[in-house]
Amino acid sequence: MDQSPRFVKLGFGDGIGWLSRGADLMTQGGRALIGVATLLLLVSLMQWLPVIGVFLLILISPLLTAGLITVFRVVEERGVPTPMMLFAGWRDPSTRMRLLLLGLWFLLGMIAAFASLALWLAPQMDMELLNQVMQNPDALASNPDQLLMLFEGVNIFGGLVIMLVIFAIVLGGLYFAVPLVLFWQWPVFSALIWSLRAMLVNWLAFLGFGLVMIAVFLAAGFMFALIAGILGLALGALGELISQVVMLVVSLFVQLLLAATQWVAFRQIFDSSNPDISSKDDSTGDSDSESIEI
Repeated sequence: MDQSPRFVKLGFGDGIGWLSRGADLMTQGGRALIGVATLLLLVSLMQWLPVIGVFLLILISPLLTAGLITVFRVVEERGVPTPMMLFAGWRDPSTRMRLLLLGLWFLLGMIAAFASLALWLAPQMDMELLNQVMQNPDALASNPDQLLMLFEGVNIFGGLVIMLVIFAIVLGGLYFAVPLVLFWQWPVFSALIWSLRAMLVNWLAFLGFGLVMIAVFLAAGFMFALIAGILGLALGALGELISQVVMLVVSLFVQLLLAATQWVAFRQIFDSSNPDISSKDDSTGDSDSESIEI
């Protein structure tokens, strides 16, 4: 662990540039990223396991993020990433355990966020009836007014604020904690605290990044809805199938892009105080990228 942790303060424009720099890394990665994305898709299929699938995927998500960040570290250093780098966080037992603890932080944080909203709504509405409505999507689709009737006269704003604050703390802690644990072997608690501090100090940069992401997602969502509508009208059931495949490809692209921007942000905010981030492995720029040590 670095004994004198420091980070720099960036501005609004720096955050705006993260997305384009992340996209540049994806371009540099080229076809090598297809194998990584395919393996990520296969691992993500565990979410369809009954009962525990979603929870398992949330629990190992920091490990998957660690792998994606490793991929873009190798790309930046002119190496050739391989699909098995997705499991870079699994190699060292102590690192793996720390990343799993971050996954537990994520899982408990998600539960706490939704529980806070439920506790806020419980005194104001019939939660059992709400649960029945949400578990019957067909009936909800045919009669959406029943959900609106449940929320009639309910003040949901305060519950949403509490839930979003919890989400912000959980995700803010994770954002830099994953690379801090992975590359610098920081303890979990220290990584979470310093990640939150770095994000709070750099709130202006993250505001710029967030605004750009919102604009991109809105534009992409509009285009996807338009294309899906045209395909549905022109091809019927086949068009719907094609739309689902396109949606899957887009979601994988977004995951890779977000990981690339996460690496860019980490390098820019933390790396200035630790120029030897790659000192544990000077060969990551070689073509034989499997020899990377984390």
